[in-house]
Amino acid sequence: MARPLRIEFEGAFYHITSRGNEKKAIFRGTEDFARFLAAISRANERYGILVHAYVLMTNHYHLLIETPSPSLTASLHDLNTAYTNYFNRKYNRVGHLFQGRYRCILVEKDAYLLELSRYLHLNPVRAGIVQRPEDYRWSSYRSYVITLPLPAWLRTDAVLGQLSVRKPEARRRYRLFVKDGLKGAISNPLKQVIAGVALGGTKFWEETREKIEKFRQDDEIPTLKEVSRRQNLEVILHAVERFYGVSREVLCQKKRPSHPATQVAMYLARKKTDLSLIEIGACFGGRHYTAVSAAHRRTEFRRQRESNFDKEMTKIEAKLQ
Repeated sequence: MARPLRIEFEGAFYHITSRGNEKKAIFRGTEDFARFLAAISRANERYGILVHAYVLMTNHYHLLIETPSPSLTASLHDLNTAYTNYFNRKYNRVGHLFQGRYRCILVEKDAYLLELSRYLHLNPVRAGIVQRPEDYRWSSYRSYVITLPLPAWLRTDAVLGQLSVRKPEARRRYRLFVKDGLKGAISNPLKQVIAGVALGGTKFWEETREKIEKFRQDDEIPTLKEVSRRQNLEVILHAVERFYGVSREVLCQKKRPSHPATQVAMYLARKKTDLSLIEIGACFGGRHYTAVSAAHRRTEFRRQRESNFDKEMTKIEAKLQ
């Protein structure tokens, strides 16, 4: 089995998720949930990992963790192994408990930690288990909105500190922030993950790419090929954003008629990357591959007929060099 890419460095933030093998339950009762939290405590004592948010569902879990030292692989192996050993002993079973390797995404702390914590805390509500996140016992949400003694491994300050320096006010604002998420469908921030590796802005992605470089010669990691293919698209998107003064949300949303800059970005993606039409369409709000092909034809036609537009395109392309 090919190894997934693990980028480990001091002070990194990650979203971690792992699902039960064959989507079967990994938590069958109260003791199971409690023992998993105890396994987190063990990983904290051994490797120093800190958890900024968590939600334990019946057949999977989500963690937002920080690694003060580069210990991601060791700490997650310790966590999953310790819990698997407990679970197998208790239920007289053998073999893997989790489905393959855990999924790991590097997260830009300041830009996405707040939004991602809300999305995770609303998991039990979206699943129809409870109507309010505070009614779910096995998540960190109560620790955010109620004054409770925190375990040594749980931190709420990084998220709450983005709302107010005063803890009571920060708790109040966070409760309202999450409550707003109950009023309607909120976007899944995980859909903005770049190449399955990182969740963050352009600068963060560039920094992440630099950290990836040392793995370049490792042919066992297929993610590297994906990163190299998509890094050019990220450069294209950034250049088009700057040139036309539009946001990434406007550029990549699926809307009819699409923004002129979107047409340009899809054209350049088709011309400058080796991504397929389907892959490009997925990056622009899930457009059909025929829409990408049409955008390429229309833009090329404009370049041939409109000299001013062709000069614009030439300027953008120069920024891609």
